[in-house]
Amino acid sequence: MKKETGTIFAIYKNDVHLGNETALNKNDAIKKYLIASLYENLSEDLEFVSLYSAKNAIKGTHYL
Repeated sequence: MKKETGTIFAIYKNDVHLGNETALNKNDAIKKYLIASLYENLSEDLEFVSLYSAKNAIKGTHYL
């Protein structure tokens, strides 16, 4: 089985860094973060999800 690689994204809510998540794109990173944070049932709520943003992590290991 081939391992899926991704980019490390820093996850923010209202410009406050919450953590990092590895994913293929920013939207996927936010969705994975919400699921890991037990907000899976809200991950389809566009107003709730719009509070979150993602940026590429510095050198792939740290947040901006």
